[in-house]
Amino acid sequence: MNTANLNQTTEKNSWLKLFIILVFIFGYGVLSVLGGDAELSIDYSNSKMMNLLKIGQVVSVIIVFILPAVLFAQFWTTKKIHYLGVTKIPHITALAYAAFAMLFAMPLINWLSELNQQMHLPASFHHIEVWMKNSEDKAAKLTEAFMNTTSVKGLLLNLFVVAFMAAVSEEIFFRGVVQNVLSECFKNVHIAIWTGAILFSAFHMQFFGFFPRMIMGAFLGYLYLWSGSLWPSMLAHFVNNGIATLLFWLNKRGVISEGVENIGVGNDQLILVVSSGIVVSGLIYLLYKKEKQRMQLM
Repeated sequence: MNTANLNQTTEKNSWLKLFIILVFIFGYGVLSVLGGDAELSIDYSNSKMMNLLKIGQVVSVIIVFILPAVLFAQFWTTKKIHYLGVTKIPHITALAYAAFAMLFAMPLINWLSELNQQMHLPASFHHIEVWMKNSEDKAAKLTEAFMNTTSVKGLLLNLFVVAFMAAVSEEIFFRGVVQNVLSECFKNVHIAIWTGAILFSAFHMQFFGFFPRMIMGAFLGYLYLWSGSLWPSMLAHFVNNGIATLLFWLNKRGVISEGVENIGVGNDQLILVVSSGIVVSGLIYLLYKKEKQRMQLM
């Protein structure tokens, strides 16, 4: 199968690129930790302050993810902007399979998240675990304040900030740049995908959701590999974030109960988790076969 989008054999200085990327990710992580530990006075009930934070979030992802990725591709690769996979238009079936796979994965993702949250570090790392938990509680509080709206205008704004901008920016950086560079270095697309998925999950600094996010990152990586385009990964990422945003909004409007957001959690819902795994596996297989056939005809 053609994997030219990942196997950038004509590129140079790949290990230097990877080193700089890792320094960038580590540096951002350190700044995030320091910033997260700082006591900031935020009035979560102030809608104007929340809107300013949302604007800041959009500006932040452009500066941190999109702009560096575009500059990297334009000035440090032979393929320029094509290196990122954004210029290749995918087939409509690839987009459909990607979107539906992420949609039906919701029970499975929730189940994996529940398992992850039940994991505990050894007693000697108790203080680190407490710090992790407190950090995630702060992040959850801010996210809830971000999403706390019942208006259609508020929903659309959240879909743009939390779902669309996050999906576009993170896919351009982690799949378009990080995964490609890893593939250049290791000459193995599978190592590149899973290493990129680990970095993707670690970057979010939310350790009690590390494993489901890592698996989602690997899925997004394979979407990019099989289709040769970044758009299926972006769409699947958007669907994942968009579902969470929409369900939160519907809950706030009183349309659905809070339990709907936790579908797949609990021993009484294992049948949903198994069904979710089967359907998602089937959709992934169909997508792989379709894209393989399409590549062979090219």
